[in-house]
Amino acid sequence: MLTASKKILLCLICCFWSLGLVAQDALFTQQYANRLYLNPAFSGLGRSWSVTAAHRNQWPSLNGSFVTNQLSADYRIAGTKSAVGMVLQQDKAGVGGLQKLQVALAYAYHTQLTENMAFSAGLQSSFASLRVNYDNLVFGDQLSDNGQTALTSAEANSFEPTSFLSFAAGGLLYNNQFWAGFTVSHLNQPSFGFAEKTQLPLRYVASAGYKFYLPSGLSRRNAEFSLSPAVHFTHQQNLSRTDIALYTIYSPLTLGVIYKGVPVTGAADQDQSLGVIAGIQLDQLRIGFSHDVGLRGFGRQAGGANEVSLVFEQVDFDYLFRSQNKHKINHNIVCPAF
Repeated sequence: MLTASKKILLCLICCFWSLGLVAQDALFTQQYANRLYLNPAFSGLGRSWSVTAAHRNQWPSLNGSFVTNQLSADYRIAGTKSAVGMVLQQDKAGVGGLQKLQVALAYAYHTQLTENMAFSAGLQSSFASLRVNYDNLVFGDQLSDNGQTALTSAEANSFEPTSFLSFAAGGLLYNNQFWAGFTVSHLNQPSFGFAEKTQLPLRYVASAGYKFYLPSGLSRRNAEFSLSPAVHFTHQQNLSRTDIALYTIYSPLTLGVIYKGVPVTGAADQDQSLGVIAGIQLDQLRIGFSHDVGLRGFGRQAGGANEVSLVFEQVDFDYLFRSQNKHKINHNIVCPAF
């Protein structure tokens, strides 16, 4: 149990640390529920269209946790090799009220390379706005002897809102049992910041996995029993992190476990956590929940993270499970749903 003094100290550290970590992007536990954020090349793969809502609360033990809300959608244009996507995301960081609002538009092109291998390439442009919300802050001149709090302060609000435009590109190579992708974000390294400007560093993301189909005895059409090991690598500025995961699908349930911050890359004292994922598929609706348990670093004291996802989608079953339509492009991507 954290004492009150320790919680206050952690909140202060979190507040000041958030100002220095604006360059670091949110990292989801349910990476494949938020696949458009992971890689724009995912647009239009695995479904004809989808709408996803996600909520992540990191370090919930703090009075000022890092909260990310995301709404995304993608649509595969019928009769073409093209798909489009959109991501709307809000980040709130710490008790200082640092907020980031970002909207991104994506385009993906799908093509069949061989009879058993397909490729998707994606481009994304995003516009982000940063601001400090003073509503949660109380300055000394707002306090009075009788305990009343004034609505306004004479303190200068020196952090004017700032915005920037960023570009990303990604690719995915996949077949009916394998996927591998690579994304580079912030290609133009835009300038951002409040009092002083700095360049937003490039973010590199690589992910890969393989699905093993197992005999299930399930008689329902398109039912599945499988195991999927996966690896995920992220590098941005001074952060390098490797995650390894294992997913199992026994229709309609999905269970997964992910070790985040495997000590093979990055600093030896980096944060490490263990995430547990549970999801269910109900016709065109998918519901996912995950919880991170901090194993090492700041997250161990601050309460890990909780994440919820809600996905509405139109799945194209014609391409599932080794499609017989060899003359058509394989739009199926066998990565986990969560």
